[in-house]
Amino acid sequence: MSHTYDIAVIGGGAAGQMAALRGVLNHLKVVFFLGDANTSRKGRAQWVDSVDNIPGFFESKRPIFSTTKQVIDFVQSRDDLQNFLTTHKKTVDQVQKTETGFQIQAAGESYEAKYVVLCTGTMDVQPEIGGSIKPILPFANKGDVEYCIHCDGHKTYGKATTVIGHKSSAGWIAIMLKERYKLDDISVITHGKEPDMSEEVLKILQAYNIPVHTGEILEILGTPKEGLKGFKLANGSVMVQKAFVSLGSIIYNDLAKQVGAKLNDRDHLVVNEKFETTVPGFYAAGDLVGGKKKQVYTAWDMAVDAVDDIDAKIRLENRRKIVL
Repeated sequence: MSHTYDIAVIGGGAAGQMAALRGVLNHLKVVFFLGDANTSRKGRAQWVDSVDNIPGFFESKRPIFSTTKQVIDFVQSRDDLQNFLTTHKKTVDQVQKTETGFQIQAAGESYEAKYVVLCTGTMDVQPEIGGSIKPILPFANKGDVEYCIHCDGHKTYGKATTVIGHKSSAGWIAIMLKERYKLDDISVITHGKEPDMSEEVLKILQAYNIPVHTGEILEILGTPKEGLKGFKLANGSVMVQKAFVSLGSIIYNDLAKQVGAKLNDRDHLVVNEKFETTVPGFYAAGDLVGGKKKQVYTAWDMAVDAVDDIDAKIRLENRRKIVL
């Protein structure tokens, strides 16, 4: 059995929730694929336990998941809106371009949509310690290990801090933390890699007395309960209270690849000013999009622009049918 909608929103994070809400408020038929338990564990939103940089989110726990639930509950509570939203806790397996839009396969069911807004997001690459990423995760859950300086850089104030990574991006994060928060104890750990940083970055690190430790991390010092104490390296130890991971991202772009959407050199989706990809009718919002801040509010903005563009196209199509 096939189900037909105006928009299919794929991904239940910040961008997805806003795309679904905007579509419903525009009275478009929306099918919203939230993903299953497995995909939610792989999403960056899983690690966002609290948010300090968005008004109204200060007291919220797991704010991205909770606001997605609030969107669904709000729509379902409204007689004038509820018929415009269908939600599924399913992972989309396949998307194909058709003459009239897109065919979507999820958990053995087939769906048709005129337009797609892809919001599957990204995940930070985790450092492997002893061949596994598991040792770092409890400290990430506690908030001693962070991933976004825009969100959490202020939490380093007054704390010994390190940045894990060997590229220039890791160096720049350390430099920015030093400049913004006047940190007396800030370092970089390359985790066994030779530094692959620009001459400019290396010069600033040296001028700021920011050491670069090249030893591989063998062990995390401290416990999740008592807090991060530091890292035992192959060539010594670095004692810190806070760490930022800068090892790159895993981009969940498989569905975009299926329809042939163009990617940039960092595997993010190339879009126009309305967030339509190079495949007509196939849009992207949130962390998938290149050249944008990876923030909740930018994800919301992208989603609104994408859905409003879709709305304009659907209204124009309907208007032409009436006029002609």
